Amino acid sequence: MPNELIAAGSPAWVLLSVIYHHVLAQSPSPEAAKIAISTARQDGRLRLRAEVREHKPILGRLNPGEQPAQIFPKCDLDQPILANDKFSNWNWERSYASRRNTTNNFLFEYVNIVGNKDDVLRLWPRAEPTVDIPKVASVKPKDVSGLVWATVVTLDNMEKTVAAGLSGLTQKQLTERVSTELARTVSERTLQKAVAYRRKREKSP
Repeated sequence: MPNELIAAGSPAWVLLSVIYHHVLAQSPSPEAAKIAISTARQDGRLRLRAEVREHKPILGRLNPGEQPAQIFPKCDLDQPILANDKFSNWNWERSYASRRNTTNNFLFEYVNIVGNKDDVLRLWPRAEPTVDIPKVASVKPKDVSGLVWATVVTLDNMEKTVAAGLSGLTQKQLTERVSTELARTVSERTLQKAVAYRRKREKSP
């Protein structure tokens, strides 16, 4: 699952499988990524939600040849996963988990688990872009950060390819377009610094 799904313009809640691969890209091993996500959930730093399916056990004995009655699970949509919930099974690729109540033997399935995107980006921010900057002939100034310079380069390229130029786009639209191009979240403050640098550059002899 591509990491760039966790970026500007993506939904506020993203599938656990996407979160897992996002963290895995920054972890030494799959086990380390799973531990990091689980720890963040258990200490309340990462909010998770899911569709919860409650399966009741079949009570009583069946006669020979008798089929058990079909019991449909109780379904609750968009339920928060509590920090102290204990699970017996996780399937990270399927965004799925399950646990069983030892008192009444009820089985609880957590389907389509999603996590809060802002929590994920706060805990595991995307790395500074390194491949976009060398595409231009000019060298990054020492007093400009890598992300601001990548934004400058992106704006330069957009100005060449957008028929109407950049003047017809709002600051929010520019921020979203740059974030999409860089496959990472760019703040409006970063965009403002890039715009200010471009203006300064235009005034230079």
